[in-house]
Amino acid sequence: MSIQVLIVDDHKILVSGIQDHFSQIEGIQIAGTAHNGAEALQAVRTLEPDVILMDIGLPDLNGIECTRRIMKTNPTIKVIGLSTYLEISVVRKLLHEGAVGYISKATEIEYLEEAIRLVHTGERFLGPEITKVMMHDIHNINLPSPKPLIPRLTNREVEVLNLIAQEATSLEIGDTLFISVNTVESHRKNLISKFGVRNSVGLVKKAIEWDLLLK
Repeated sequence: MSIQVLIVDDHKILVSGIQDHFSQIEGIQIAGTAHNGAEALQAVRTLEPDVILMDIGLPDLNGIECTRRIMKTNPTIKVIGLSTYLEISVVRKLLHEGAVGYISKATEIEYLEEAIRLVHTGERFLGPEITKVMMHDIHNINLPSPKPLIPRLTNREVEVLNLIAQEATSLEIGDTLFISVNTVESHRKNLISKFGVRNSVGLVKKAIEWDLLLK
């Protein structure tokens, strides 16, 4: 029986490429795809995949939180992180939430096939780029700063974030963007969740750190 794989990634060209590749591979079948965290949780319930290829930078739930929720209800599913992020802390967080593999999107696709087969048998798999970074980290060798896990924002969230940074009140933001105060507060809540902070002050600090504010 073929290994049933779910791809969770909002980059449709990448998803299509993976699907095309595995259509020619025996023993591995792409059971379905999802383009955000909500679709992924629903797909897990309906498809019951054996392995999930999980993008870290999803537009709603990030891949770490999505993995946590999936593993809570489906602990036998094997999750492989598939991302551009090479930051050790991100890899560790994903593995802590139950993932059993992590591969850079820059890795040759043949490694992806190897990873799927290995994790399905109960093994762990880290791609060559990840292994190299982790070995450098262990030996305390200076490396270029890795990409931070910056959440993807909608255009409206960017507008709200910039107005928050300008110390605008929710009422002022609503008047400026022609939306209700409740909608402003909903955007603020989503931003706080995505940034992993506690309040608007934390939002602004992270936005400055990540250079997300409009010039």
